Amino acid sequence: MTDWRAERDRALLALENEKRPAFRAEAAEQLHHLAAEVPSRAPEFTEVVPRMLSDAQPEVKRSGIALATVVLPQEEAIALLISRLRDEESLVRLEATGRLADMARPELRGALAGMLEDSVPEVRFEAARGIAALKHPAGLEVLIDALDADLLRFRALGALAELEDARALPAVKRLFGRWLLPAFDKTQAAGVLARLGDADGAAHLLQRTRKKWSQDRALAVELLGEVKAPGALERLKAILDEPKDSCRGAAARGLGRLGDERALPWLLALLRDVNAQEEDRLDAADGLWRLGVPEGREHVRAAVSTFTSPEARQELDDLFQEGT
Repeated sequence: MTDWRAERDRALLALENEKRPAFRAEAAEQLHHLAAEVPSRAPEFTEVVPRMLSDAQPEVKRSGIALATVVLPQEEAIALLISRLRDEESLVRLEATGRLADMARPELRGALAGMLEDSVPEVRFEAARGIAALKHPAGLEVLIDALDADLLRFRALGALAELEDARALPAVKRLFGRWLLPAFDKTQAAGVLARLGDADGAAHLLQRTRKKWSQDRALAVELLGEVKAPGALERLKAILDEPKDSCRGAAARGLGRLGDERALPWLLALLRDVNAQEEDRLDAADGLWRLGVPEGREHVRAAVSTFTSPEARQELDDLFQEGT
């Protein structure tokens, strides 16, 4: 078993003695990951936060921000993040804004709105997606502008889907029709179109689910249920019923997001199938939980002992926490 304390001490030593920026940045990131892996480790890392935040290297300070959100009580972490929104280092502002956006707390909308005027496009984007998660359109134009940025486009589409503002429809339709648009981006754009009532989006998702193999097929399968496209129930059931289909898990998640209670017995059958792949059974649990039927949730809780891997049990625990 890996001695995480020894790994922590090595990372701290590297921060103290290493001169090469890349190695120091790697050590700082390792400290964040070690703390994030197991929440109970937080007390062992609390004292590291001020040290990292006072470091001269921006990458180390950025990891210090990330570490703070893991080890500090949430209210303390929020206060720290807000205090760093005007940091002179753009990497620190970027991390602080993104972490606040991830919290999706209504009282943070004002702080995020202030970052829509930041000089760095990536910072403005983090603020806009956080505001979109709160169903407020203040960052709409920033999200639309991000559709032209290769590294931001996929997440911008996700934020626009969450916002569901019809004013984004023309920009997303232009993107959807762009020649040689990467498959993942096109399918994500189709999901936004379908959410906004455009039939072309739903048709594209359905068509991608019928591909024998494509990188974006699992995304299309899950989105088909999430956007509640016409014919989604029947198509997702057909995929779920095929044991050799690599997208069975995506179909289970899609059925949960579709919210049609007729899927309850189908998802229960996969959850109970101990011969199925554990990942697919875990996806069936996810689908059942999101379906929201009390009977289904009871069966998910009862099935925890049938999952053998610690990773699967942790995922189930995280799922239960979402529902509380």
